[in-house]
Amino acid sequence: MASQFVRSNTRKIIILGLIWILVMIVLSYCGCDVYNSSLKHDDHESSSDHVLLPLKEYKNYLENENSTDKKILCYYSIPQNGSSETPLTAKDIDSTLCTHIIISKAKIENTTIVPVDEGDFKVYAEVVAMKKQNPDLYVLLSLATGFSSLVQDRIAVAVFAYNAHKFLTTHGFDGLDLDWEFPAWPPGKKNPKEKTWFTYLLLQLNNALKLASHPPLLLTVAVGASQSIIDNSYEIDQLAKCVDFVSVMGYNYHMYKPYLPFTGHNSPLSNSSNEKGFFSTMNIHWDTIYLIMKGVPKEKLIIGIPTFGHTWRLLENDQYSVGAPAVAEGILGGKLTYLEACIFVKEGATRYFDNESKVPYAVRDRDWVSYDDNISIIDKVQWVLDAGVAGVMTWNLNSDDWAGLCNGQKFELHAVIKNMLMQKLLES
Repeated sequence: MASQFVRSNTRKIIILGLIWILVMIVLSYCGCDVYNSSLKHDDHESSSDHVLLPLKEYKNYLENENSTDKKILCYYSIPQNGSSETPLTAKDIDSTLCTHIIISKAKIENTTIVPVDEGDFKVYAEVVAMKKQNPDLYVLLSLATGFSSLVQDRIAVAVFAYNAHKFLTTHGFDGLDLDWEFPAWPPGKKNPKEKTWFTYLLLQLNNALKLASHPPLLLTVAVGASQSIIDNSYEIDQLAKCVDFVSVMGYNYHMYKPYLPFTGHNSPLSNSSNEKGFFSTMNIHWDTIYLIMKGVPKEKLIIGIPTFGHTWRLLENDQYSVGAPAVAEGILGGKLTYLEACIFVKEGATRYFDNESKVPYAVRDRDWVSYDDNISIIDKVQWVLDAGVAGVMTWNLNSDDWAGLCNGQKFELHAVIKNMLMQKLLES
């Protein structure tokens, strides 16, 4: 009798699950904003061949017209086993630094969310528990791998959306972040259909996390910077209708490459006067305007700020300006944290500041380092306030000086961001 009861209920669950999947597929053809009144309709230009005029012609796009209630989305990367770095643990995080903490990372396997390591479940619980200290905090989980195989099967995508909702609610998350780097990129090596398939994935997740969830969960996405990635990887106007926030990765604009052996800023706010053509577009200012023109509402656009930098090995130690020839990655394998950059300067490197791009760089002998510090962070946050976008994203909490070893301030860069945005909120 008991086994008959179990079989009967199992059949009901399976039937209900299939009905739910079919409904989600049907709804997805209608688009996100048809069913979600909180998602605005936008008629922005969305052609992939749009060419921008000089930045001064687009001043009206960056007039501050929205509220000062800015968001601070902070990625927290779960320390990996075997890392030589001193790990940032959940108990070391200040729960008041951010409005949203995004745990990185989990992966997609067999139409469900899977942690990278079994021990990650403990970290999930520790970060989610931080909401007891700060009830206004949102905690999201970021997915970074497994997209390419999933999106090829529309039924699998619908099943995944259902499973994702179940996973998030089971573990107390407030939402999901997608960090696919990158759909349909690079051209020629990835399937160009991934661009459209990614939109379908977002449609299904919007249905599952918002329309069929009470209360609705957050859905955010991180997008690559540069016109080529934006145009090849995303249907921006459709993507923006499905998510709560679009975070542009305002970093990795320059790093050492054998085919591009020159120094450059990791995260320039604006272009310099000697940059022409494509190189003049490789900065936060340009990408922000481009995304707005492609259809991202300013109230959804988040500007990514790094707490890490890149390093180069100069060809000659007397040629050290921005754009100087380089022969290899520099110290620490080409990448360093803010703490490491801070110590590099304290130990004798000469710091320079680019007043056009609004970022520093430091040089010692043939070592050349691009990074962000307090001054450049202040400039970027002020620019975010002036531009009227939704807020700031940081990659990541781990790379900040979270122990206060360089200047005595824990989470030194995040403290600047918090103080500026919170002060503006108090003044409003």
